[in-house]
Amino acid sequence: MPTTPLTYARTAGALYLVTHVTSIAAVAAYGAGAIALGVALEFTLALGCLGTGILLWVLLHGAGPARAATFATLRAVEAAVILAGTLPMVALTLAPLSPDATTSFTAAHTAAFLVGQGLVIGVNTVVLGSLLFTSRAVPRPLAVLGMAGGALVLLSDLGQLFGVVPLNGPVAAACALPIFAFEIWFAVLLLIRGLSPSAVRPAPAGAATAAASDAAPSAAS
Repeated sequence: MPTTPLTYARTAGALYLVTHVTSIAAVAAYGAGAIALGVALEFTLALGCLGTGILLWVLLHGAGPARAATFATLRAVEAAVILAGTLPMVALTLAPLSPDATTSFTAAHTAAFLVGQGLVIGVNTVVLGSLLFTSRAVPRPLAVLGMAGGALVLLSDLGQLFGVVPLNGPVAAACALPIFAFEIWFAVLLLIRGLSPSAVRPAPAGAATAAASDAAPSAAS
């Protein structure tokens, strides 16, 4: 299969859908006591996160080198945290544990979810939304939804971290809806038509200058 921008985009779109299916299915598996299945699903989820980061970096590095690299790096961090969160769940399957130990291991998994699929994904979605907005790679409303959804999830998870918002409660679920809608819309767009050709053209000869200007707002802040 030729590695055209549309091929990369469609692969990224498919992986975004994989991340949604596996994340929801993993929660269901853990809830049903199928811990090994939940771990396998989260392993697949982590690979999907890593894949979307790499593919979108390939597609968008010419439009915003610093932000594209930041997104890919944070997506890798998200995947690493997800994998780390599976370790206490794997431990639960290896030997009988006391109720207190089981509670502690489950809490460690919940903490990894809060950090990886909450704090980190909030930041990387704001970065991605910003890049999509300035590059006009997607319709502006979609990019704005990404930035707003990422910021809302970030605030929600900070609230949960500091005990202001109930952990995994209705407020947290409501705050996650915009980012969920963004990722589904984005995935479908990637699958159907890909990104705007003007946003995925190869980086020009002055890529270093573009990278410096892309990083300037971050440095100024």
